[in-house]
Amino acid sequence: MSPRTEHRAKIAEARNVLGEVIARARFAGEPTILMNRGKEAAVIVPFDLYERAMEALGEERVAADA
Repeated sequence: MSPRTEHRAKIAEARNVLGEVIARARFAGEPTILMNRGKEAAVIVPFDLYERAMEALGEERVAADA
């Protein structure tokens, strides 16, 4: 298996290019790690990766009230 390219961005910077970050995850399969004060805070990943992770963990997905 080859290494997966991943990006890092400060949350404020990622907010300014959110469409680009989402497209990179969706179409290129490249996650972006969101940084807050120099620490990893969250990751934007392709949806299929999220689904596989939830399944592997045995987690059930429940929609939040909008």
